[in-house]
Amino acid sequence: MSGDWTEAIAQHAEGFTRLEKRVAAYLMANPDVLLVDTSASIAERVGVSPMTVTRFFKKLGFESAAAAKRKAKRQAFGPDAVRIGSRYAQFRESKSPIDADTLLQIGTAAIRRACDMRSQPVWREIVDHVAHADSVYVTGFQTMSYLARGLSMRLGYVRPNVHELDGSDGVYAKLLADPASARTLILIDIFRYGRNGPVLAKAARERGADVIVFCDEFCDWAAGITPYVVALPSTTTLFFRSDTAIHFSLSLLEQDVIDAYGENVRRQMELLSEAQELFGQYTK
Repeated sequence: MSGDWTEAIAQHAEGFTRLEKRVAAYLMANPDVLLVDTSASIAERVGVSPMTVTRFFKKLGFESAAAAKRKAKRQAFGPDAVRIGSRYAQFRESKSPIDADTLLQIGTAAIRRACDMRSQPVWREIVDHVAHADSVYVTGFQTMSYLARGLSMRLGYVRPNVHELDGSDGVYAKLLADPASARTLILIDIFRYGRNGPVLAKAARERGADVIVFCDEFCDWAAGITPYVVALPSTTTLFFRSDTAIHFSLSLLEQDVIDAYGENVRRQMELLSEAQELFGQYTK
């Protein structure tokens, strides 16, 4: 939520009941939570009834928590609020001192979420698709392109037919024209989400490919296209949104694919080792 939200809460503070003040305190301390939480989840976290949360938002002038959530998304994700030219000024205005313990807690929580995701049944399906597909394509949008490049390179060490998909041809023909019967697309992106991401994911699904999306917790389009969504926290007190959780989750994926691919990994590594010796790419 933006400063408009905190100001609105402060202006109505005198009219809140004791329980509504608990809701207000929670939202003031966690201003982005409304982007992902419902009235029921807010009520559970604060220890009040959902009706209390509803009354709270009505006092702010909203019909419901859902209406407040829609406004929060417009403010956070709208074109004016996130223009790259104004981002630095906004960051400097809201910046508070960042101590090492806080950064450690944020990083640890992100890694814990990645580990929690790994324990979900859907994770095993994701690993199987990446390990056993005939072809695997990896693409990343915006600042996530470097993670896609690294993932495709490392997966290429342990299994064949892994391709980085950069969209330079404008139509992602390499994936969409691939005749292989089993194809897997791994797509990595965070807010504000590249325009081509949902289009590519949907086109790949329509052509029979399995689509896996690694994204932040605010992504509202991936779940409507594929069941294989790894949504992880990106909130941070740093200037750029943190990719710690996604980065660590991709490392877990690599390791689990190695385990699933089994003895074939050894042969793939031997072939790559022979190529490295042939071209002499390393000094040692």
